[in-house]
Amino acid sequence: MSLALDGGTPADGLVITGDLVQDETAEGYAYLARVLEDTGIPCFCVTGNHDRRDLMEEWLGSAAMEPIADNRIDGWNLIFLDSTLPGEDGWRLTRRQVHHMDALLERDLGLCLVFLHQHPLPIGSAWMDAMGVTNGAQLLAVCDRHPHLKAVICGHIHQEFSVRRRHYHILGTPSTCFQFLPESQDFALDARTPGYRELLLYADEQLDTRVVRLAAYPEPLSLDATGY
Repeated sequence: MSLALDGGTPADGLVITGDLVQDETAEGYAYLARVLEDTGIPCFCVTGNHDRRDLMEEWLGSAAMEPIADNRIDGWNLIFLDSTLPGEDGWRLTRRQVHHMDALLERDLGLCLVFLHQHPLPIGSAWMDAMGVTNGAQLLAVCDRHPHLKAVICGHIHQEFSVRRRHYHILGTPSTCFQFLPESQDFALDARTPGYRELLLYADEQLDTRVVRLAAYPEPLSLDATGY
């Protein structure tokens, strides 16, 4: 957190794209709530497959995004989607979420970004692609119809990812803990350090982004781990 917030241009907002608390405990969410409050900036937290929505809402309040929500920062519209299914192993968006997002994009023609946890298209890692949004094609079909949408950003994949699709980018962000090895058939960790994705939004429709990483791993990393 200090790497992202210390020095440079002050951030206008902080988006956390899921898996907020690995152990899904009230104590973990209470700690996260204190950390986010100390930043003094707006925070937007998306539900991940390792999260509990009830505890998110209890401890994070308005920072816990609804299954579909939107907000504005400096003229840009931010849409947040919950792609998890409580109590199930699958990941998909409901028909209501897809239709609501389409309606939001029809109503507001301002510059837009979409955030969710799971990735909506394959990233080239077989084991991870089995855990993407199962109806991601429906989401992208909506995105294809709205030229003012500039990027879809996901977490979950624990690695940097970027691909251009028509008028927008699909971006994956590295994890703030351990990283997954790109283009791996099976579970594998990467020696790259934890990091985050920075988004610079401009009024002239320009979107600049870069990945920033720690200089070194904060703790020993076992690359022969077979799971997490």
